[in-house]
Parts: sequence; C-alpha cells; structure tokens
Amino acid sequence: MPATRSARAPTRRQALAEAPLSKQATVALTTQRPTASLKATFAVTKRSTELIGKTATKSVKPTPFAATKCVLNRATAAPQIIGREAEQTAIRNFLHASVEQGRGGSMYVSGNPGTGKTACLQSLIKQSSAVFPSVLVNCVPLTQPGQVYAAILRAMNIETRADNALSELEHITQHAKTPFLVILDEVDSLLGSRQEVLYRLFELAAQPNSRLALVGIANALDLTDRFLPRLQARNCEPLLLNFNPYQVTDITKILQSRLDAVSMGTDVIQRAALELCARKVAATSGDLRKALDVCRQAMELAEAEHKRRVAQSDKENPDTVVAPRVSIMHVAKALSALNGSQAVQKLDALNFQQKLVLYAHVQFASNTVAKRPSSGLAVSALYAEYRVVCGRLNMLAPVTRSEFLDLVSMMEMQGVVAVEALKNGRRGGRRATGCPGAADDRALRLLVDESDVRRALANTPALAPIL
Repeated sequence: MPATRSARAPTRRQALAEAPLSKQATVALTTQRPTASLKATFAVTKRSTELIGKTATKSVKPTPFAATKCVLNRATAAPQIIGREAEQTAIRNFLHASVEQGRGGSMYVSGNPGTGKTACLQSLIKQSSAVFPSVLVNCVPLTQPGQVYAAILRAMNIETRADNALSELEHITQHAKTPFLVILDEVDSLLGSRQEVLYRLFELAAQPNSRLALVGIANALDLTDRFLPRLQARNCEPLLLNFNPYQVTDITKILQSRLDAVSMGTDVIQRAALELCARKVAATSGDLRKALDVCRQAMELAEAEHKRRVAQSDKENPDTVVAPRVSIMHVAKALSALNGSQAVQKLDALNFQQKLVLYAHVQFASNTVAKRPSSGLAVSALYAEYRVVCGRLNMLAPVTRSEFLDLVSMMEMQGVVAVEALKNGRRGGRRATGCPGAADDRALRLLVDESDVRRALANTPALAPIL
C-alpha cells in the first residue's frame, strides 16, 4: 500500500457533491453469474467510442471538435488509467483477497475530488477475471444514515420495508451463495452522532462467514481514525488507501490519451496549451475534472472565434478556412473564467441540497409571469417549489421546513443569496429560522449572476434527469 499524505484532507460533509447518483443494478445473489454488475453501472468506453462514431457519421464533414469535446466530458469513461500503479495494485489485491476468493472484507479509499478514485475502481472491476455482483450507492442524497441499508438493497433490486432493511442485509451477508461488492461513494455523508451505521457496515464485512466486500470512498484522509476509533478494537478496521492529487505529468498524459482516442489527423489542442492547463490545475487542486472543464471551455472559445472569422471572411468556400485550434490564449481565458470568478467558487462549494434550492429558485422565477427580481422570491413559496423538485428527481425525500431554512441561512452566510423582508411585509426584526412562520414575510434574492447558477447546476451530474 502506498504511503499516505501527511496533510489532512478536507472533510466532505459540507463540500460539493459531484459524484453521479447511484443507478440500480440487477444482482442475482442466488446464482453463480449475476445479471448485472458495475460493468453495467458505469459508462463503458467502447459504447462511448461508438457514440462518437455515430455522431461523426451524421454530419457531411465531421469536425475534430465535436468528437474531442465528447471525450473531454466528465461523464465519458477514460480510454485507460494513466499512472496510479501503486493504487491499482492495492485495489487489485483487495479484490483478489475478498470477492474473488469468496470472502468478505473492507477498504476505505480517500483522496481529494478528481483524483481518480472511482475511475481506478471501475477499471479494475472490468478487468477482473472473476464474475461477482457489484453495486454502487451514492450516500449524498440520503437524509439519514440509516437509510443506507435500504439503498443498498434497492440497488440490488431487493425490495423491503425500511424498518426491516438492516436484518435483510444481515441475512444476505451471511447466506448469499456468491460474494458481492458494495461501493459506498461519499461515505462520510453517513456520519452521525454515534456513527453506529458505519460501525455496523464495517462489522458486516468483517464477520468470519461474510459474503460482503465493502469499499467506502470519501475525501477525508483520517475519517476512520477520527470518527471510527473503535474499528480497530472490534477487529474490523478496513484497508486504507489514499489517492494523492494528480501531478503535471499525470494530467498531461491523461488529457493527451483522451485526445489520441479521437485523433482525426488534426491537433485540436496545441501541446503548449495542454501543458499550461496541466500546470495550472496541478498547482491549485490536482483535480482532473477541472482540467477537463478547462479544455472544453477553451475549445468552445476557439470554435466561437473560428466562426466569427468565417463570417467576416470574404471567401465563400469554408473549406479554404483554416480549421480552429486551441492555443495558449484560449486556455488562459478559460482558466481565468473558471478561477477568477468568486461567484463560481462560491457555487462550487455548495452541497447538493443547496443546489436543489438554487434550482428551485431558477425554476420558480422562470415560471412566474410577474417577475420581481429586485424584491426576491418568497421563502415559503420557494420551499414549496423545492418539494416539487425533489418529487421530480424521485430519489430523495425533501428536508423539513426547519432544515430548509437552515440551508438558506448557510447560503446567506456564504454570500450566495440574501434574505430580506418582502416589500409588502413586515420589515425589521430579527429572523428566527427555527420558527415555522418566520420565513412567511421573507424573500430570497440571488447575489450571484443567474448564468453562473445555471452553469453550476449543469456541472452537477445528479441534476441531469431534470435539467
């Protein structure tokens, strides 16, 4: 196992929830061959490549930009895992010692966002010679830690009552004919007052006859030491694996491998521009997802500039116009747009529930005939719209009114919104957020540009079903 970093990683409790929501995967626990696994849950590189080909064949003259922007999308699976040899070895050894041998076990994978934790895991599951059921559950939408038991069973297509979920999971863990793998993404969202849920999950995987292999993924490096100190005393401490941030050479190689996957005889992005992007991202966060976003936005800038040149050209034949190419200037502008805006940084720091509040605000404002942006939207009406949005997502229960007011207060402290008295309501006085009627005479107004809000929402994969 590689040595972990000495620097403490930030907690994920209030951090941005970017991971996509879990998809239900059919798992046959009573047969030797499952009907579905993570190979169905995750995006498959082959299918992504086929999609690129189909997109290109529809146009008369395909451009390199269309295919390149597709492979630079966050949701597109990487052609191959670049680097991370030590981490891949640790995960491969864990899979071999647990599910591939018919035994249980547990591992805790930590690392900052965009460091390849889930990508490495998905790649090694595909490469495994053994066939075993595997499901992925994102813990962010769960409003209470105890809901994870039912969420795991639902991902395995096993319906049960919420109050019976734990006993059902315990029975399957001990009596399943085939071992199975459960991956809990953003597992630190299950942290509660006593951590009994997390203790119970790791205990289930550590039992002598357990058929459960458990992998928890989160950002905090010291989660097990700080919040789960009794794991070692109970002899169920998981294997620990940390992913360090990507370095310049790693980011450059990964971006270049994606570009090579759709090479059409044209260098879409200059090598110097690619290296500039890698250096800047590695110096700030080492988040590969941010590097992908920078390249995509730089390509959009270059494409828009190319279209303007074509429109201004006196030549009627577009074939004589030089194809667009991303330069250092385009990457620099994209970096400035992503890093220079404080509003974007504030929006990126919001958690998933807070982004739902913003989405409800945008939807309510766009559907209101008489828009009054200066006076804001009534908080009580916004809460009603938020409940409608949660119903459309059909994946999580809305928070209570009191919790909703707490979310709004946190967003106000972060400088994203302002809560003021309605023009026709009572002014002044101190707001009591815990009182049921405290928000009836209050209005919420955005302090950031709506275009930045829409961009932040579009970059949240969990909101894709309703966007």
